Amino acid sequence: MITPSVDPLCEETVVSYIRDLARLSEGHYDTDDWVFPTHYHLLLSHGRRFTATTQPTNPVGAEPKECYSNAARHARDDRPGLIYAEGYALPHGGNVPVGHAWCVRPDGTVVDPTWADAPGRAYIGVGFREPQSWPYDGGGILQDWQRAYPLLKGGLSEGALLPYGRPL
Repeated sequence: MITPSVDPLCEETVVSYIRDLARLSEGHYDTDDWVFPTHYHLLLSHGRRFTATTQPTNPVGAEPKECYSNAARHARDDRPGLIYAEGYALPHGGNVPVGHAWCVRPDGTVVDPTWADAPGRAYIGVGFREPQSWPYDGGGILQDWQRAYPLLKGGLSEGALLPYGRPL
């Protein structure tokens, strides 16, 4: 049985973390003509709150510390209707948010193929619509500068993100 869990304090911890990093990065890069100076700014503009869930087992083939490719492959192969999402999550038993990827259902609930045995306590990020953009080879979309650069400099194409989850 899947049990949804929303912890507003944990969610606010992640949002505050992203805000702090955005603020700290301002003025350190030559990005004045970019739509988003950093991926933190993109997350603050388009990020969503996703609902953590408990799940029975790790999917077959999910590798520890390979969240980006785990989530992309899981959304593609294992569960129709899931999409790839990326951002920051607060791990179970942890107090510092980490860059992470997971899958999300249309109702905004998380399916985390990497942390399925002890899901995160809060997930803040964006859900990417197009499977061809998902990082099956790892590295993430926002965390990999080569993938993030066009999004940060030029902005997101119309409909690139799905509005799953709750607004920040």
